[in-house]
Amino acid sequence: MKIIHTGDLHIGSAHGNLPPEKSAQRKREILDGFCQLARFAKENGVSAVLIAGDFFDENGVAAEWKRDALAAVRAASPVRFFYVSGNHDVGLELGADLPENLFLFSQNHGWYSYDLGENITLTGADSRHFDTALAFPPRLARERYNIVVLHGELREILPAMQNRNVDYLALGHIHKPHREAQRLDARGVYRYCGCFEGRGFDEVGSRGFFLLQIEKGKLTDEKFLSLAKRTVWELPVDITACQTYTDVETAAFSATAQIKNTDIVKLVLTGSPSAGLRKDLPLLSARIDERFFHAKVVDESRPKLDYRAFEKDLTERGEFVREVGRYEMNEAFRAEVLDVGLKALNGEEIDL
Repeated sequence: MKIIHTGDLHIGSAHGNLPPEKSAQRKREILDGFCQLARFAKENGVSAVLIAGDFFDENGVAAEWKRDALAAVRAASPVRFFYVSGNHDVGLELGADLPENLFLFSQNHGWYSYDLGENITLTGADSRHFDTALAFPPRLARERYNIVVLHGELREILPAMQNRNVDYLALGHIHKPHREAQRLDARGVYRYCGCFEGRGFDEVGSRGFFLLQIEKGKLTDEKFLSLAKRTVWELPVDITACQTYTDVETAAFSATAQIKNTDIVKLVLTGSPSAGLRKDLPLLSARIDERFFHAKVVDESRPKLDYRAFEKDLTERGEFVREVGRYEMNEAFRAEVLDVGLKALNGEEIDL
């Protein structure tokens, strides 16, 4: 039996890190990504799709987003979709006209189980009943292949699920995927599927879903697949050796040379360049943003200073450097103070 483990799609969520028109586009792309997943499941003989919470984002998600997502579920029949609510959609009302191939877990205000066939049982609990469910762990038959689907923190889930005859614990809530399944106990494994597609700079790297193959009571194959429209990147750029703004730009372009122009990029300037280096972050950000769907540049470099060079500098800049040099402080903190102060004196943007 083929089973998809996914979750944390956050359909309808805002993308506050993007300009309004790009935010709207990303909302449509993530909905379209789920529709692609539903088609993939149908076209590849998948029996069940497990949605481990946060299918949608917040209670205020527009009705048309729910309608289109549920239409994709309906169109994928006979694939069955099993959905536990997460903390971002715990109070969401899906309406009365639900697809016949969509199955929920709120019936018993705690644990609820489905027979998937081939001696496989799927058990789960919605986030609204999360605490109650964990207080009374389910009774799982030793002779069955048992899958449990939940949305929440591992530190709360793990003690309740160990030694309960769980074979595969399908988790949602943590947005970084476990590429390798982790050991739950002597019998079972667990993993977080991660978010379906990166939405911000805290979700860098490849995102997707897991395709599982279960045969005769064993997990015989598992693949991490991605249908993501875009990947979010965070790339360090060491500018220690840069002498001019052109050098900085060249280093930035070199760091992004292998990144697709459809992706979202955050460049982090690092290193210890000379104090007089002109970095011109607004210009650099604009130049990089032209090359990608969206880009951002953050300066975490710290100036390399020779205090003797400022001994006879009669400018405000020289006086500031000498004054900072008189105080006893951690050198890393001193570099940070100098960086902020010199940026302020040069009229540059300060990123605190």
